[in-house]
Amino acid sequence: MLKVISQNDIPNLVNHLKKSNDVFAPVSKNNETVFDKVDDPAKIALNYETTMLPPKIYFLPPEEELFRVTNQRVREIKIKRRFVVFGLNLKDLAAIVYLDQIMGKDPADLFYQRRRELSTLIAISEGQTGVPAGGDLILEKIPRDSFRAIALTEKGREIAGLDLFKEASVDEEAKPQKPLSKLEKMLLDSELIAQAVEWSRENYSKIWDDLGKLCLGCGICTYVCPLCYCTSSEDKTSFDQSICSRCRVWDACTLSSFAQVGGGHNFRPTQKNRYYNWFYHKFVRGYKEFGQAQCVACGRCQKYCPAGINIETVLEEVINAFQKACPIRKF
Repeated sequence: MLKVISQNDIPNLVNHLKKSNDVFAPVSKNNETVFDKVDDPAKIALNYETTMLPPKIYFLPPEEELFRVTNQRVREIKIKRRFVVFGLNLKDLAAIVYLDQIMGKDPADLFYQRRRELSTLIAISEGQTGVPAGGDLILEKIPRDSFRAIALTEKGREIAGLDLFKEASVDEEAKPQKPLSKLEKMLLDSELIAQAVEWSRENYSKIWDDLGKLCLGCGICTYVCPLCYCTSSEDKTSFDQSICSRCRVWDACTLSSFAQVGGGHNFRPTQKNRYYNWFYHKFVRGYKEFGQAQCVACGRCQKYCPAGINIETVLEEVINAFQKACPIRKF
């Protein structure tokens, strides 16, 4: 049976969820939309531009304590609080579904998995394409300021069973799907992208020479990407040195320090090396390991790159050069 909820009842739904969960959602702050803990459900942004930081921050935090040593005893850090990520768009939802595969690959990331076990994902779709194979509940915008409930898990079905959701006698048409962007169309053929990017390293290196000069090596493309997961470890001690914590922090493979090892050797010594590696991991290694590029076309890396690098344009040039130079080859 089709279930719908009025937009006016969204704050009531969030208040219900807050009774037993922390709820994080897109809210307006300083003329920007950011994911944050919800205090006032009326301030949730239901129609918003893509946030700078993706909701992966709740599963792979910018900094997290892994364990602590006190008085020569190791204390495990336990994650207990249940939470809901509400209002993420379908691209960010698809990224989390992909991260589930990456972090679940042996050896599995137990900290990520624990957070996913404690989480509920409720996405909002407004003219977006497709339904990701994951998440718990999708609220699809339909006419008359309402949302159609698409429950994907038992958690989602339980929420859609609340009295706030009403049975609808007629299946309302969703808003027309937005046309695919050029990057979204390219990502439909992840194999072609992977072949072209791998081929370009030796056969079309000029583009990487040029990008290596343009890239500032700031790491912003990695930090804002919903599918990048570069990290490093730091040990932090209290002032009196009685407590030492092992922490995992975000890192970026485009930073010069990322590939530096003992003795000062750097096995990716140039920005060209580092920037190509970023592309290789996303579009070649991602395809080889998981069958699709590690990109959901959210546009963050292009929007926030201070050097103005556009990966859509880069991929288009690389693919065109590859197709002119040689027939399609298989891995």
